[in-house]
Amino acid sequence: MSTHRAHYLNALDIPEYLYATKSVDASNSQPIQTRCLVVETQCAKSICEPGEVQDFLYKMLSAVGLAKKDVICIKSQSDAVLQEISKYNAQTILLMDTKVSLVKDKFFSMRHPSDVLKNEQLKREAWEVLKQVKACLK
Repeated sequence: MSTHRAHYLNALDIPEYLYATKSVDASNSQPIQTRCLVVETQCAKSICEPGEVQDFLYKMLSAVGLAKKDVICIKSQSDAVLQEISKYNAQTILLMDTKVSLVKDKFFSMRHPSDVLKNEQLKREAWEVLKQVKACLK
């Protein structure tokens, strides 16, 4: 990507994962590096789109020391989560779906931020998961 275009997108605070890139054969490409991969399976108010839910997600993640630049948010179907996350080399993976569980050291599941915004009582549960994410990042 040209430096002018990259500068323009950075100035507009457009997340890097939204940059249009040429498609590359997946077998030859290197996994995308990130400190935290956030995976959303389904929700009416997406964390991948600017707005209240995305702002709340970044606020929660900043509480455990993650900046926007450290986080990549993606959408995936429940049955394709493993395939999607294989494209990334993430220090930790946060799955926004408590119905899907992955048994690995760096995987964490929590309620979607839109659910937490609707129900204040879920904040404690979310905070407990975020503390585990923080411990994994050290």
